[in-house]
Amino acid sequence: MSFNNVFGGIGRALSHPGYRLLWWSNGINTIGRWIFKVSMGWITWEMTGSTAWLGIVAFADTFPMVIMTILAGVWADRIGYLRLMQYSQLVLVIGGFVTAILAIVGALNVELIVLLCVIVGSAEAMTIPARMSFVHSLVPRSDLSAAIALNSTTYNVARFLGPAIFGILIQFINLSFIILISAFMFLVFYIALFFHMNDEIANSRDKKNRVLSDLIDGFRYAFSNSGIFFLLFLLCVTAILIRPYIELVPGIADQVFNMGAEGVSIILSSTGLGATVGGLLLARHGKVNGLTSIFTWSLLISAVAMVLFLFSQNIWISSIFIALVGMTIVAGSITSQTLIQNTASDELRARIISITAVLSWGLPAVGAAIMGWIAEFIGLTITLLIGSILTGILWIWAHKKQKKQSIILEK
Repeated sequence: MSFNNVFGGIGRALSHPGYRLLWWSNGINTIGRWIFKVSMGWITWEMTGSTAWLGIVAFADTFPMVIMTILAGVWADRIGYLRLMQYSQLVLVIGGFVTAILAIVGALNVELIVLLCVIVGSAEAMTIPARMSFVHSLVPRSDLSAAIALNSTTYNVARFLGPAIFGILIQFINLSFIILISAFMFLVFYIALFFHMNDEIANSRDKKNRVLSDLIDGFRYAFSNSGIFFLLFLLCVTAILIRPYIELVPGIADQVFNMGAEGVSIILSSTGLGATVGGLLLARHGKVNGLTSIFTWSLLISAVAMVLFLFSQNIWISSIFIALVGMTIVAGSITSQTLIQNTASDELRARIISITAVLSWGLPAVGAAIMGWIAEFIGLTITLLIGSILTGILWIWAHKKQKKQSIILEK
């Protein structure tokens, strides 16, 4: 299946009412989810001032996705995509409101934050495979690739817009009420799900639990296809070395720039702006040709921009560099997802996407935990600098392999 005309079909995908409802309501939910994530990091920093605890909270919030995403595929086959989303989203809504209430009454402590992050992260993980698969019920096959591309772009932009919105809100309102706002954003998606009651088509998949064997087949295919392996390897490394900075922003604002909420606001807003621009530019690109080159160069640009961000003495100049980091991370994510979907065989595409999702969601949590722990001993600046240098070294290898792999990935 060719993805050359994917972006030209976005208007057709949005012309389907069911998909349009899922798209905008889930977009609100995703922005709320990232507001919640950053809120948990900020309140943890206020309580502990520890980069190690920042990493632990990020790990607790995100790592459940690795396990629960796999289990969700089995349960979705048994109870249906829509019902699984409704049950899981209800847990997410309850978790959001409980966290907000505890914050308002001053009853939150760091141990409770870790527990609530595990619950909320697990609930979100349960919705993701069902949400991705549910798209097949909402658009015809001819518009499916465009709908998938739009979902990917929306997610990648939302994961930076959420922190940017948090950075603005924290300047004006109490953190407890920001968490409450995120809970209401979860509620919007939960309510919207009940307007899809007539949209779900019968699930014809084999009800037997073959998740493990399917996953093994997917990994075998990924390792045997040099193009897909090239992308997954680079995604894994950068997920650990560069992407975790988002979870560590409260510490960066304090330790690197000697600023509090204002520093967080500037860094996250700049990141969100860069991510939005990156997503829009790629949508304008609208073709597969050249995406491997964009993906590879995004590694070097993000590494150089991170170094310049860390050593600039002016927060406003640094905001330009961190915007560039946000732009390149989104560019790398969207290009890799598009290339993987373009390259993977029809019968294995879903499995490769699942593997990509598990790696993309799980490894930044691992990276945040590792970086947070290391930063306790050598400081955040040196820790992030080491990650950037290693990413730059990795780019040298990737650049040499790029031309050969592009033949496989862009055919």
